[in-house]
Amino acid sequence: MNTAIRVITLVAVTGAAGCVAAGRRDTITIPVQDDSARVAEARRLAQAAQNADEPDDAVALYRQAVAAYRELAPAWNNLGVLLMQRERYLDAAEAFTTASEIAPTDPRPLYNLGLTWENAGYLRDALRHYRRALERDGRYQPALRGALRAERLMGIASDDSVRWVRTALGQEQDPEWRAWLELQRPQIEAQVYGAMGHTPGGP
Repeated sequence: MNTAIRVITLVAVTGAAGCVAAGRRDTITIPVQDDSARVAEARRLAQAAQNADEPDDAVALYRQAVAAYRELAPAWNNLGVLLMQRERYLDAAEAFTTASEIAPTDPRPLYNLGLTWENAGYLRDALRHYRRALERDGRYQPALRGALRAERLMGIASDDSVRWVRTALGQEQDPEWRAWLELQRPQIEAQVYGAMGHTPGGP
């Protein structure tokens, strides 16, 4: 399967009680002054959703979780993932937007928001959200991949693209993605700096 098609389905899923995806170990904390019973019930529902066999059941449970405690960002994020996979893009975008507002330093909801609009065919909107994710974490690999993929599909490049592709190559572990990035780097640099291949700051 073509790499660019295969990877479009990858999403950043977060744990019921915190964020533990894509190699990150940070957590979304819940302020201690919030009602502990509501928090506990929301986490229980989110965990049940994570373990549910049927997507419809998982969606319903995540909705119950965020109704019990709106500030549970992982539940909003994972609800968005399920909705995106069902091509309910507007509902998914709303869920990811809420998650990103509740967890203002986490790049994953914004990455997923970008992926939602990419799947829907709105590349400029996708790129805007990938950029926002990278503003939160400039080394977040899924957002680097997404931003570069969106730009290449649109046929555009900038100084940011050069920085992104170099950063992505410096940490890429997936062989297929590495091959794609290595192919794109000289094309991006030529597009940005000219056909003579002048690449300021390059190796």
